[in-house]
Amino acid sequence: MQRIKPVYGFWVAWIVLSAYLGLFRALPKAPESVHQGAQCDRACVAWNYYHEDMNFFLPRVSEDRQSEGITGMEFPIIPYTAALLYKVFGPHDIIYRLLLYLLVCAGVFHAWKITGLFIQRNIHRILLVFGWYCSPILIFYTPNFLADAGAMSLVMMAWYHLILRIYGREPARNLRWFAVWMGLAGLLKVSFLIYGIAGVLLLFLWRFFKNQTLQVVLTRRDVFWMMIPAIPITAWYGYAGWLTRKTSNMHFLQSMNPAETLSEFIQNSQTALNNWQESMYRPGFFILFLAILSLLLLFRIREALLPGLAAGLMLLGAGAIWILFNRQFLYHDYYFILLYPAIFFGWLFLQQLFQEQRTVLMGCMPVIMGISFWIIPFMNAGHAKHMMHRRYSTGDYYNQNAFTEAAELVEQADTLKKVIPDGARVFYAFDITPNTALYLLKKRGVRISRDFGPEITAEILSQSHAQYLVLNDTGLWFSRYEPRLKTGARAVYHQKNTHVYRLP
Repeated sequence: MQRIKPVYGFWVAWIVLSAYLGLFRALPKAPESVHQGAQCDRACVAWNYYHEDMNFFLPRVSEDRQSEGITGMEFPIIPYTAALLYKVFGPHDIIYRLLLYLLVCAGVFHAWKITGLFIQRNIHRILLVFGWYCSPILIFYTPNFLADAGAMSLVMMAWYHLILRIYGREPARNLRWFAVWMGLAGLLKVSFLIYGIAGVLLLFLWRFFKNQTLQVVLTRRDVFWMMIPAIPITAWYGYAGWLTRKTSNMHFLQSMNPAETLSEFIQNSQTALNNWQESMYRPGFFILFLAILSLLLLFRIREALLPGLAAGLMLLGAGAIWILFNRQFLYHDYYFILLYPAIFFGWLFLQQLFQEQRTVLMGCMPVIMGISFWIIPFMNAGHAKHMMHRRYSTGDYYNQNAFTEAAELVEQADTLKKVIPDGARVFYAFDITPNTALYLLKKRGVRISRDFGPEITAEILSQSHAQYLVLNDTGLWFSRYEPRLKTGARAVYHQKNTHVYRLP
């Protein structure tokens, strides 16, 4: 009987896992749940490429108070690709989510391919890769609008080729692919460039370890290819910074955000881990894993040198990013995605120490770790599925929409398209985020939050040229703002908390 090829077995298992975790159910959804505002910021860039202008170098958001919404941002290749597909299939959120899902598929597949260079049994490879992947943060941001999971996937693709380079397989070709994928990862999210630096250090450090079977000889051309990713990344982020300064649109963070004091750093780190550890894996698992990994890297790294060096350098790099962007980790769970390449190689290092090529487990630690490699993937999968359900459950703590009425805009989307004509400008009150309401309405215009006073609101409204006023709190508007603004708006639609008025 002919055996199923391992690669086919992987893809069957991956599709089953995707269905089990709820990834396919998330694909058709509009931006929702944790960091809905950040999701809409990226989604509206794609929509504005499609609806307004396909000039790649002028990405724009839907709130256009400044410079028609043009703003500097991370390399917008994903929004632009989505916009190209919108031209063919129409502007559907499933297209954007599917792009990220397919990119993560490629990243997980390359993680599987990496394990094939170290692990003999396919079941062990499946358990390691899926046990690593089954993190609530990773699965939530897999079919999503933020680029972090995509950047992580490109890192895994780059490191697969880097390891092939170390093994001496088509050195020039694999180093070129490392440069390409690492460059794209850094363009999507500049912090991920740290893994390119870690890869360069690995190649140089490897030469100082006496290993007769894996000798790495670096040529000038090799050094050139390793430095290549820094060029487009520096060029793009220099341009993005210039564009931000020129337009005065500060929608996207393009600078470091460290703690100012050691005490603040410690407090931020403790709070971030407390806030998000349940979203990484089961509570306590990540801290325990990190402690065990750090100790074993110090004392037993030579027993599995290649994955050990990779994990150690990646952890050092991730630690540097933790310091430089410390405040971001406090409130943004998707920043933790940066840690997952290091977690993967750390888990691979432990697997090599305690499971691979061992027929008998002797001693307390090997027995515990041997059992863990079989149990933890199933525990992580169950926890990840539970957390994914919570993130899409209305009213749950982890279903943190930007504002309560955002869900109503999604429900009423088809009706509102008929009420507000295509191309009409909108003034929305009240939205704490710049683009959530405007994106869900698929309109351009301006918005205010509840802390905007009547005077500044009057100025914004007068300059907005808005044709429609959309409110989610008529009591607040007519008691505080209307007496000052005297808009004379005429009601044209009302459903639940969504009210639409035609401005004269």
